Amino acid sequence: MSQGNSTSPVLPADVAEKILDADFQNVVRKVAAGKPLTVAERARIESRAAGSEESLAYAKTLVELAAVLGVTRRTLTTWQKMEGSPKPLSNGLWPVADWREFVRLRGLKAGKVPVGNEEALKARKLLAEVEERELRIAVKKGEYVPIYQVQSEWIGLVAQATSILRAKFENELPPILSGLDATGIQRECRKAIDEVLRCLHES
Repeated sequence: MSQGNSTSPVLPADVAEKILDADFQNVVRKVAAGKPLTVAERARIESRAAGSEESLAYAKTLVELAAVLGVTRRTLTTWQKMEGSPKPLSNGLWPVADWREFVRLRGLKAGKVPVGNEEALKARKLLAEVEERELRIAVKKGEYVPIYQVQSEWIGLVAQATSILRAKFENELPPILSGLDATGIQRECRKAIDEVLRCLHES
C-alpha cells in the first residue's frame, strides 16, 4: 500500500507572529526565574534591545514596515515603485524578510528602528537585568575583582619593581660593572633585569 506525499502545513502569518511573541515571553519568564539563557535567547534580547525587529516576520501596515526597515513612509513609498519590490500577501501583510533582501540587493540605505520603540525599551530593561545577574554570579565565582583592588595591586607591584631596580642599578651593579667591557656590562644588566622580572612574576 503506497503512501501519499505529505507536506508540512503552512502557518498563517498571524499565527506565526503570535508563536514568536510567545517564545519571547518564555525568555522573559526564564530571566525572571533566574534561569540561564541560551546563546540564541540572549541574542534575541540583544536584537530587540538594539531596536531591531528581526523576529518580526510580517508587518501589518506600511507604517510598521517602514519602522522595521528604519526608513520614512515616503522613502518606502518610493521603493515600492521600483521594479521587483515585494508585494503584500493576499492577507494584506508585508513580508519583512523579502523587503530586507530587496533592500540588500539594491544597495538601498535602511536605518534602525526608532529608539523609542516600546518593545526595544522593554528588551533593553530585560537585557540590563540579565547582565546585572550575570555580573553578580561572575563576582561570586571570583571572575571579577573590584577596581580599587586592581589599582592597589598595581601600585604595589610598581613600587616593588622601582625598589628592586634602584637597589640593583644604584647599589649592586656599579662595583660589578667597573672594569667590564661592553659585552660584560650588557650581560650583567640583562641578569639584573631578568632577576627583577622573575621577582615580579613570582609576586
